[in-house]
Order: sequence, then C-alpha cells, then structure tokens
Amino acid sequence: MNTILQKCPRLVLVIAGLALFGFVREPIEDRLRVKLVEEKLLLPPPGQTAMEQMSQSALMGTLGGLRSLVAVFLTLEAYEHFSNKDWEQLSQTYAVITNLEPNDEEHWVTWIWHIGINATANMEIDDRLPEFERKRRFFAYALEAVDIAERGIKQNPESATIRMQLAEVYREKLKDNCATSRVYGDTIGLPDALPFVERFHGYFMARCEGKEQEAYDYLSGLYRESERNHLPTLIVEIKKLENFLNIPVPQRIPDADPDKRPQKSNRKKPAPNELPGGIIVP
Repeated sequence: MNTILQKCPRLVLVIAGLALFGFVREPIEDRLRVKLVEEKLLLPPPGQTAMEQMSQSALMGTLGGLRSLVAVFLTLEAYEHFSNKDWEQLSQTYAVITNLEPNDEEHWVTWIWHIGINATANMEIDDRLPEFERKRRFFAYALEAVDIAERGIKQNPESATIRMQLAEVYREKLKDNCATSRVYGDTIGLPDALPFVERFHGYFMARCEGKEQEAYDYLSGLYRESERNHLPTLIVEIKKLENFLNIPVPQRIPDADPDKRPQKSNRKKPAPNELPGGIIVP
C-alpha cells in the first residue's frame, strides 16, 4: 500500500507534465499549420460547413424549389474560386452543387474537369511550390477527380458524358491506358455514347500491357464488321499488333500501313525542253 502511495505522486507529476507539454505545443502547431496553409505549402483541412454536412434529402427538403436557384448562385461562386485557383474551395462548392442537383450530369462533368484537368495543369506550372509538392498535389487532384467521377456515375448510371470526362483524366493525366480502355468500354451502348468510343476502347486496349491478343481480336473484329471502320488509326494499331503477336502473313489485313506508304512528291516533273534552273529551251 505504501509503495502505491509513493508511486502516485510521481505518476501525477508525469501526467501533469505531459498535459502541460501538450497545452504549450498545441498553439505552436496551430500557428505553424496556418502559416503553411497561407504559404500554400500545406492543403487546408476539408471544410465542415453546415451545408456540406447536409444530405441530399435534407437539402431537397429544406430548399424545395429553390434548389436550382441556389445551385446557379453556387456555380458563380465556384467560377470565382476557379479564377483564384482556389481548388479546395471550388471542390467543396461543387460537392454542395451536386448534392442540390445530383442528376445534372453537367455539374459532375464540370467538377471533374476543374479538379482533374485544370487543377492538375496548374500544379504542373505553379513554380511557387517545390517540385515534390507539385507532384504530390498533381496526383492527389487526379485521383480526387476519379473519385468524383465514380460518385457521379453512381448517381447517373447511364451517363456517357461523365465517363468521357473520366477517360480524359485517365488518358491525359494519369497515363493509364488500361483504365482508359475500360472506361471507353463501359461507355459503349449508353444512350448518348459517341460512335468513336468503340474504336477508342480498342486503341487503348492495344497499349495496355498483357491485353495485346484481346485488342487484336477486338480491333480485327471492328475491321471486318464494316468498311467504315477501315480508318488509318485502326489500321495502324492492327499492323502494330500483327507484328507484336507474329500473326502469319496470310491472316493479316491487306491494307498497307498508312505510316509507311510512300509519300507523293509535290515536285512538278520538268518539261522535256526545261534546263536546270527552270530555263526553257525554245
């Protein structure tokens, strides 16, 4: 018992010391965090405004018929954030906009475009930040755009436009040929899908490691399906796959490789009575 009583004061002192250390350290860390955010060396914490915490049903019930009007106002506010390159505030604003009008595909497409294309492009050229931080934010924004697109597709399962914007992020920013091919493939057959998505699905599949045979079978099928598919890019991709897969010559498509066709000379053939320098002999 005496041993316990002897140890208690020491324990109390240790706890008090830790508490005092935490009390002193917290404001210092807070000031440092604020300074880093102001200098744009640290991303600010996500906003937790009342509007952001409200669910779609709560927003619909609260605003009723005013939802579209509020969405328009917030879209103007988001444009101001875009002008100021305030990507975090822009993203938070579009989170509310898409909660107000979750079935409006254009809201989702614009949100993906701003974060996945504009914000990433800004990180490629913003020399105020060190290179490692620009790269970190670049990929953070690109992956955030992918997450936004997936949420938008859940809300709008038949949307071709959201998928097309997602494919652009995978293609132009993340350089992920496999994911690009998959998204184009998911777009085929949707009500608003553009005709070229069938070919693009195959083109990027051909550049996806391990998918070469599947891509060859798919693109060859498109080639045989219709002469309207006998396009230069499709022929080039098939020719590349024929060489990669060592397809026997009799099984190859008859078209010449457009990239290897002899170029026609624009030089005019000299007349029989023309001397070098363009001098005409009468």
